[in-house]
Amino acid sequence: MRKNRVAIAVIGLATLLMISPLLLNHQALYGVDGPFQYSRIYEAAMQLKNHNFSFMNLYTFQQAGRIVNSLYSPLVAVLCGILLLLVGNWFRFQIISLFIVYFLCGYFMYKAALKLRLSRKLAIALGVIFLSSNAVYGFLFGIMWRSLAVALLPIFIGPILDLYHGDWTLAKMMKLGLFVGIMGQFQILTIGVFLPFLVPFFIHGLWQSREKLLSSLNFLAGVLLALVLSLNALIPMLEVYHGNLLIAPVGMDLMDPSRILQPLYTSVYSSSDIISTIIAYALITGSLLFWSHLLPFTKMLAGVTVTYLILSTSLFPWDLVQQSMPFLQSFLQMPGRITLIATPFMLLSAALIYDEAAQHTNNLSLQQGLRSAGVLLSVLSLSLCTQNVARSVHTNMKPDTSFAQGIQTYPQNVHTKLQTIAKLQPAFHTRNLGQLIKAADRTVPDYVPVSKKISTDPETYKVVYREYRQNFSEQQHNFRYRAVRGGIQLTWHAKTARSRAVPVVAYQRSILTLNGQPLSTTRLTRHWVGNINVHQHRGRNVLTIRYSSSILTKISKIIGYTAWLIVFLLILLFKTPLGRWVNSLIQARQLAASK
Repeated sequence: MRKNRVAIAVIGLATLLMISPLLLNHQALYGVDGPFQYSRIYEAAMQLKNHNFSFMNLYTFQQAGRIVNSLYSPLVAVLCGILLLLVGNWFRFQIISLFIVYFLCGYFMYKAALKLRLSRKLAIALGVIFLSSNAVYGFLFGIMWRSLAVALLPIFIGPILDLYHGDWTLAKMMKLGLFVGIMGQFQILTIGVFLPFLVPFFIHGLWQSREKLLSSLNFLAGVLLALVLSLNALIPMLEVYHGNLLIAPVGMDLMDPSRILQPLYTSVYSSSDIISTIIAYALITGSLLFWSHLLPFTKMLAGVTVTYLILSTSLFPWDLVQQSMPFLQSFLQMPGRITLIATPFMLLSAALIYDEAAQHTNNLSLQQGLRSAGVLLSVLSLSLCTQNVARSVHTNMKPDTSFAQGIQTYPQNVHTKLQTIAKLQPAFHTRNLGQLIKAADRTVPDYVPVSKKISTDPETYKVVYREYRQNFSEQQHNFRYRAVRGGIQLTWHAKTARSRAVPVVAYQRSILTLNGQPLSTTRLTRHWVGNINVHQHRGRNVLTIRYSSSILTKISKIIGYTAWLIVFLLILLFKTPLGRWVNSLIQARQLAASK
């Protein structure tokens, strides 16, 4: 740890500088995904606080009986919920979570660079560039969850080296499985885009291995560990998707890809995106100039990285792809996501190319120039990103910035009484955690069950968003909501007995009870956007919604969380100073007893 003191100090200060506009102005950013992600965190916190646990969301997402937390990063939401309860308000939670994420992001990159035997100064510079890059700053500006998954990618450099060199011992492959399992707790899509990156290193390592059967068995053990650790995220998703027709994500034009090789700047203001563009072209240029001087591993790392960069741009024929595989418009949505996966490896491979070229040619000027360029680009990247944070805070503080502008969406996608984003700030500083969540409702119909498939084209989705807002968010004032044990209870009074729409969804395994009588989910009438019709009585009506998950889902969650507990205890025992001290004490007592 002493060797890393300078790195810890520099990365820590860089992180504080980047979030300093929030601290100095006592302002929080909500961003485009803020309502969705913070609702998940609030849900986890409330279920923990009230000891009221359910597969479906009880306190958020219009209290419509929707299932969100169980399908999207459930374990991390729980950990964030615990942190929220500990710190007491959303502002403190945002500052602490931002510091943890970006400090670890920079530190992971620093350690990855050291594994590639780059100098400490250059490793620190790469850490600062990465933590302020467009690959991860989405969590700061928009509470984008994919940034958390991308921030973890540098930890895979060690397993990538092991795969390449055929060092497929059981311990190394279990480590790879653990890392994949960790990422699976953040975002499954990121794993799906990242795993092909490992294939060339896997093939090379298997070819080099002298004990292919044993190596393959060790690799399969790692795969099994990754699957077990991901059970709590995978099996619930399979259950809900298997038995229900859900609203798919909006389809996007795949020919609107990453602009990392074709940057577009329409004003004098620029974020740190331009640094990624500079490094991308430096990587391509260095590969062409110094290819013969590079080690085989560096060639493969650079080749795979450049392939990912090209795949994410319009140099790849995305028009043909979306014509033959239109489902990618809804699944992948933005090829720019491939760029985010490539970014940490782009930084590392670019630095590695010039470092190896300098060592091979004994060019001291190139070595010094590489370190100088690293420091320059890190300062520039951090400066540009911090200024962009300051501008975002300033925009949020302006009295004429509308609420929709503040969270970077369209006015028709928001249901709130607040006219400006500035009026939301008090909700970040109160101990009433629900005030922020209830202050505004952003339309996000993810995982909503419907009776007929809905087209994913953007024009149709405008109608979907409008109808969802009108049939759910704008109808809540007509009902009284209460979280009951393992469910939600809606109460309303009716003047006449008739069929009426209620802002509630019903999955295949949902359990609905109206005025004490069970309702069959297979016989319910659904509006095309997901809400259901029930036959109300004259007078007081009570509708209760619960969900009964399958035995397989319950068992898989128990196995998954038990596996995580075992992994945590093993790490605590063997990888922490306290664990090592306890272990050495036990060994000393055993030695004394044997004597």
